[in-house]
Amino acid sequence: MKNIITIFIIAISLSVYPQSKKAYLKQNRLDVEKSDFKFPQTDFNIIGFGAYHGSAKTYDAELQLIKSLKKQNALDYYIPETSFSQAFFFQKYLETADEELLKKLVLAFQTIVNQEGTIETFEHWKSLRLLNESHKDNPIKVIGFDVVNEYYFPIKHILYLTENIENWKLKEELRAKLSEKNFDFSISNKETTQLLKNLITDYNMNKNLYVYKIKDTVSFNHILKNINYNFEESRDREKIIVDNYIYLKDIYHLETRKQFAKYGFFHLEKEREQNYPSFFTRLIEQNVYKRDKVITVIGYLTKSEVLWDKIYDKQKNYKTYTVEKGYGIGDYWREYFKGIKNLKKTKLSDITLYKLNEENSPYNSGTDLKTVKLFLKRSNSSVLKGKATTDYIDYAILIRNSKNQIPIEEMK
Repeated sequence: MKNIITIFIIAISLSVYPQSKKAYLKQNRLDVEKSDFKFPQTDFNIIGFGAYHGSAKTYDAELQLIKSLKKQNALDYYIPETSFSQAFFFQKYLETADEELLKKLVLAFQTIVNQEGTIETFEHWKSLRLLNESHKDNPIKVIGFDVVNEYYFPIKHILYLTENIENWKLKEELRAKLSEKNFDFSISNKETTQLLKNLITDYNMNKNLYVYKIKDTVSFNHILKNINYNFEESRDREKIIVDNYIYLKDIYHLETRKQFAKYGFFHLEKEREQNYPSFFTRLIEQNVYKRDKVITVIGYLTKSEVLWDKIYDKQKNYKTYTVEKGYGIGDYWREYFKGIKNLKKTKLSDITLYKLNEENSPYNSGTDLKTVKLFLKRSNSSVLKGKATTDYIDYAILIRNSKNQIPIEEMK
């Protein structure tokens, strides 16, 4: 009877005086750098990892997550922050090891993620290819859902899909541009835009001449649809990402596949902030997946540096780059995440994972790791009112002592 009363008193005490954040973190942390690291959750449809762009060790953390999930047979598709066509050719790189192709892909990648057209991105894809070599029976596949933010790879994809069509003048005009050295494939280039408009119009008016010779009409039409978004007065990036996801989900049977998305952390938040829904929030709100089958892992930097800007001359030739180690990492006296100090005090190594979403978690209330404290400026706490950290994220990774990424133009 005495033991029962003691247990009851302890239970009441824990409910009145919940576990401190530091005590909780110590009980729910893993050293990502250890050889036996094992990500603790595999019952999901999609998992996302994101952090501030431009940090080198972010890729180290990502690779360890991917390796652990793959080892547990819990990863089928890799979703980078790329368009459908860029992802198609990243897949080609994994299959062929063509490093000239990879370098062009990395440069194109920075049109969406401008801090990661880097040597570290290049090496990351080489590491993914090596990982696939050790899983030849079930290699990771790549798929992309993002907007078209450059035209080189969509055009290259169109030419690949239509290579059996002869005497299509508009296609050959695109091929000629692809062969031009230093041609501008930005989405603001009026010449490229007009060429694509002409091809799309001709295809839509004369489908009967082309459709039966196209290798994959589903992919072809999907590419054209995404190019067309650029011709509209405005585009809603998150809506396009999710519309693309929903469209391709059934084609690739994604509901039965484990997926890993690498995106900037806003896109992976599971709850609205300022009433604008992110990629992951839309997946939940539109009932694509149940909330507990969507997992978000966010990286936090400390004592680190990030690539900030690439510097170009007036002729758009690369010259040099800049680095930040104050603003831009989220752990600076003038700008920092509320509660990051608790991660710093409980770290196990330079890359430490914390599980925040246990039932007894103190992160089920309050907005630590979501509220950004700003010196002499208003924080984002008002838009988070009534929310909790675990409404947005499930895991945190503290990344320490990271160098900045290096532009790929510096590669020798």
